[in-house]
Amino acid sequence: MATYDDRQWILSHIQNSYVTSDDTGLCEVVVQNEPAAASVAEFPCLADSDSPPPHIQDEPPPHSLEIASDMDFVGHRQRSYTDQRLEIMRKEKKNASKIKRITWKHNPAQINENELNELFSRKAVISAADVSDFSRPRQPPPTSLLTRLVQQYPEGIKNPFIEYAKYDGTTHTNVQARRISVYLLLGDNPSPSYPMVVSVVNCHQARVSDLIGLICWLYTKENREPPLRGSVENYALHIAEEDGQVDWDFQALNNRDVIEKFGFNILALVEKKNVPEASKDIVVTLNVAGGAFSKITVENFDITLKEILNRTITKRKDMGRIIDAGLDYHLERENEPGIALDLEKTLADVNCTEFAVVRDNSKRIDLPLDPSNMSTVEATLYRSYKVTWLLKLGKCEACLGISGDKFEIHPLQQKMGGAFLPLRTPHAVTYNMELVVDCSRKAEKKGKMEIQVTCQGENRFKDYLFECEAKIGQEILDKCKHIFDLRTSTARKEFWREKKPFRRHNSLSMRHRPRTANHANEV
Repeated sequence: MATYDDRQWILSHIQNSYVTSDDTGLCEVVVQNEPAAASVAEFPCLADSDSPPPHIQDEPPPHSLEIASDMDFVGHRQRSYTDQRLEIMRKEKKNASKIKRITWKHNPAQINENELNELFSRKAVISAADVSDFSRPRQPPPTSLLTRLVQQYPEGIKNPFIEYAKYDGTTHTNVQARRISVYLLLGDNPSPSYPMVVSVVNCHQARVSDLIGLICWLYTKENREPPLRGSVENYALHIAEEDGQVDWDFQALNNRDVIEKFGFNILALVEKKNVPEASKDIVVTLNVAGGAFSKITVENFDITLKEILNRTITKRKDMGRIIDAGLDYHLERENEPGIALDLEKTLADVNCTEFAVVRDNSKRIDLPLDPSNMSTVEATLYRSYKVTWLLKLGKCEACLGISGDKFEIHPLQQKMGGAFLPLRTPHAVTYNMELVVDCSRKAEKKGKMEIQVTCQGENRFKDYLFECEAKIGQEILDKCKHIFDLRTSTARKEFWREKKPFRRHNSLSMRHRPRTANHANEV
């Protein structure tokens, strides 16, 4: 709201507002410009002591600007309803003049057949074939490729490898798949050509035999030549170069191994009959202290044990330094500790290809074979375990993969109607082994063991709790212990730096981990 002290201007403003807001135009006739110029003195109700002095006589009377039409906006008056109705009637009358009405009347006279034929005579239909040249041979109608396939295979193409189609990742969406290039070395004269690109899903569950079956299914589906012979067992996957050349120095991939274990993306499918026969050379295995071993290839059994030992010492520099220090080694049978063999005997005399290299001033103890006792070399190999992942709200089956480089958790597909199922399926988790800081036993009861694995996340440490059989749990603990001893990491040092020492509660030693800002329990 604004306050004005010029009452004459207010009267002029009110007049201008009436004129501009009146759509009928009557306000301009009633309100003229002369009353607006009248002095305030003519209105006794407005003449009081606080009114401003009247305007000077020579000044022009106040008035608003003349209202002029805006030429930029051109409008027209809307037509009346009567005018619109009259125009519609004119159009209907004009259209009605173009229509001819005929009244149908029944003819009382009978029409004979000749008159009917004359009125409704038959027309001869001339086809395109009749118009064309009759001397030219008639072409068969064209058939599509689908029609030929249906005629050739009325019951459909039977693919014997259909059970492996579930691992095909080309038709899956929003599912992580792995692309592998496979060279097909099949037939009597195999030669590398353009590779077949195979997309595989569920690599943490699919095995090498499943991958071979998927390749055979795609091969049969595309009707490639030559046709496959036999089943999946007749083929093998080998490591290949980028140009398709097979590296025959390496053995074929084991059909029972998981695909995720191998990092090769270029392979070759080879028929087992085309695989070159392995060399007939003899391989001698020599186990050294500490879990290490060496393999020596010899030509025949006439070689002496001393020559085999010298080859082993030449390959291992640590043994060479001990020889320089004045000590020596001898050989023992792997299954007969404490019995030294004569180095002058030949390999045929001892009839053995696996030996243990023992230092002269040392003694090898025959320990009972314990499946849970693994060497450092075995601990770094990839191994998968089926465990139960304990979550905050429920639990689910998971596949735990541990190697010297990675720690992986892959949730398995849950069965409908199971008990203690989680509200939502957790995502797969992968950590570098350097970020795995601890693996400890949480509890053990009724043949089951709870294992807690701690990993370093982005800003905190995360705990993952698993339940499995006691034997599998002990194997997981031993495997992680060997990897921790073999490879140190800064994350593991930081984790143990934050842990407080042991406390005693009621004469029992209990490990207590403080919950800091960098540590959160996540299961």
